Amino acid sequence: MKVYAEVGVGNDTFLSTEYEEGDREYRVPSFVKPPHVTEYYVRIWIRKTVYIFSTNEGFKKISKDKNRFKLLFGVGGVR
Repeated sequence: MKVYAEVGVGNDTFLSTEYEEGDREYRVPSFVKPPHVTEYYVRIWIRKTVYIFSTNEGFKKISKDKNRFKLLFGVGGVR
């Protein structure tokens, strides 16, 4: 199971954790650090463009269908 714990603005709460397993994903309103950290990242979502700066994948730019503003610092890992 992948775990993404995030701090910042744009999600429903300032602290949140997303769990992903296969096609399923859900978010809880608290910061739960993954037991095995595999990456740190900053995600900046401006309108339909998402910029991701990650220790694993470097820089990525992604286009989305939804207009949003998010500025998040995250810790990714596995459980």
